[in-house]
Amino acid sequence: MRASLRSALLFACAGLAFALPAGASPLSPPAAEPAAWLHFDAPAWDIAEEGLPARLTLALPSRRDPLARLLFAAEGRWTFSVGYAKVYNSYDATTGIFRNPGGHAALLSAGRQYRWHLPEVAGRFTPKAAIDFGAHYATRRFPADGTNANFKLISGLEWTWRSADRRIEWSAGLMWLHFSNADLLARNSGYDGLAFRFGRSL
Repeated sequence: MRASLRSALLFACAGLAFALPAGASPLSPPAAEPAAWLHFDAPAWDIAEEGLPARLTLALPSRRDPLARLLFAAEGRWTFSVGYAKVYNSYDATTGIFRNPGGHAALLSAGRQYRWHLPEVAGRFTPKAAIDFGAHYATRRFPADGTNANFKLISGLEWTWRSADRRIEWSAGLMWLHFSNADLLARNSGYDGLAFRFGRSL
C-alpha cells in the first residue's frame, strides 16, 4: 500500500498548496483562543470497494508543539475518534474467490491534528487545510485483507463559517482517509477513501 500512502501524502501537500499564489508563505498566526471541535466523517467514495467507515471525532485544543511550529500550523489539537465500518468481503477478481470475510467493525483512534489558515485569496470561500495522524484500531480486520491495528493519515480541506451570533463556528470539508500498518506486518492491505466532514466548535 505504499502507492496509497504516497497518494495520501500528495493529497495533503495539495491541500497546503491550494490557493497559495507564487511566492506566498503558508505562515499563519496561531489561533488566539483555539476551540474544541466535534467532527463527523461520512463516507463519500470507497476507492477500492473495501468498506464504508463513519467516524465521530472530538478534537481538543492544545499548545502549538515544535512540530506545529516547524510546519507553520496555526492550530494543533489532540483527537479521539469512535466509529463504525461496514467491512466488505475480500474478493479476488482474478480467481473469483472470496479470500477473507467482511462484517461489522467498531473503530477507535487517537492522534494529532494540525490546521493551516491559508491566504484568503478567495475571501471567505478560502478553505483551511487539515491533517490528522495517529493510531487506529478496528475490532475486525479493516479492510478484510488488512489488520486490526493500523496508523491513520487523514488530510483535506475544510470550509468554516460562524453562526449569526458569532459564538459557534461550523465546518464542511472533503477528507482523504488512509489506514494502514506502513508495511510493519506481513498483511498490509490498507484502506483509502474520501469522506465528507461536517463539524462545529464546542
